[in-house]
Amino acid sequence: MSKAKANPGLAYEDTPPLSAPLRFFLTAPLFGICAGLVLIFGDDVLSSRWTPGALAVVHLFAAGFMLQVMVGALQQILPVVAGARFPAPMSIAAISHVLLLLGASGLAGGFALGVVDALIGGAVLLVTGISVFLVAGLISLLRSPSLKTNSHAPRDLRLALVGLGVTAVLGLILALTLGAGLSLPLPLPTVVDMHAAWGWLGWGGTLLAATSWVVVPMFQITPGYPARFTRWWAPGVLAGLVLWSLAHALETKVTGMVLGVALVAVFAAFALLTLHLQSRTRRSTPDAPFRAFRGAMGAMLAGLLALSINLVHDADHWSVLAGVLILHGGFGGAISSMLYKIVPFLAWLHLTQAGVRAPNMKKLLPDTPVRQQLRLHLAVLLALVLAVFVSALGPLAGMLMVLEFGWLLFNLVRVLHAWKSAREADEPLRARPS
Repeated sequence: MSKAKANPGLAYEDTPPLSAPLRFFLTAPLFGICAGLVLIFGDDVLSSRWTPGALAVVHLFAAGFMLQVMVGALQQILPVVAGARFPAPMSIAAISHVLLLLGASGLAGGFALGVVDALIGGAVLLVTGISVFLVAGLISLLRSPSLKTNSHAPRDLRLALVGLGVTAVLGLILALTLGAGLSLPLPLPTVVDMHAAWGWLGWGGTLLAATSWVVVPMFQITPGYPARFTRWWAPGVLAGLVLWSLAHALETKVTGMVLGVALVAVFAAFALLTLHLQSRTRRSTPDAPFRAFRGAMGAMLAGLLALSINLVHDADHWSVLAGVLILHGGFGGAISSMLYKIVPFLAWLHLTQAGVRAPNMKKLLPDTPVRQQLRLHLAVLLALVLAVFVSALGPLAGMLMVLEFGWLLFNLVRVLHAWKSAREADEPLRARPS
């Protein structure tokens, strides 16, 4: 049975052209490579969350790698899951892609090199690119018919876009504060914490969860997430973030800490439930992306533990360790795992929709190179964790990271090559008279 038939609530006929999401997927690993280079050539990058190198690496990963993949995925997911067709999808993809690419590069370069103009310019370009995407997404959602589905994914995708908007506004305010001397009504560390929390939970975490409601049962052959859980999870996260932000702004420390612990617990519940569902998979032999996604959930939980310790113990290494585990181990592992499922599936789907004989997805991307690359991902994570405590290991972690994301890019290009080969092989057959 095809996945289209197996998932009647998904509107595969609304799939945008392959190049719309693919351009984001192919440029995303370049930011991971650049993050590795910063670790190689930077000084004590992981000694504190406030070093120029650490700020550059975080934004190369979050505003570069993660944002590229997530916006690219939404180019595909919003039409298929929420029935929201983008107006002029190719134009929106091209404009937002270039702006996000240049913006993230400028922002990270400004942090790494201390160039104020690059910092402000990058932030403005980044927010402009996000705004183009959000406006197009809002228009498409307002025009979209309501799909008959029991999933809360369409609603939660909308909530993730709200989180992205808040994260972008806070980020622009911080860039103008650092680069242009904008006066803030709140202490700078408070606004930084808000920016990080909304980016982690309001945007990245909510989008990961909303995507998981669909992708985990579909690709990992697990039971679906319980409806009672998905009904309250994302609204609860955003409501909690609003309350936590107010408590943080009003400097009510006890209330802020209680709400912070509650948010950590809510995200931990998502990770634990995902692991539970994966333990009930109908797969006889789980493949490499399946195992990598499990590892990502485990890294998330370890990162949440470090974050919880950081709430009561403000030593620099706890916040850096939490960032490494959540960003690289959690989001990095989950995103890589999803890319290895989504990109071959999109190639197969577009070949099928074009009437081309589509090879099996395992032929589009064999399991062996995927398994090897994901093992390298785990080695990089271990090196990064050690580098938090032994700064001399930072360059080694950086070299391994360059290899990790270079290999990811190679594997994705391999799918593109297989897709093109299948199209070219089918052309003579289609041209032959019947």
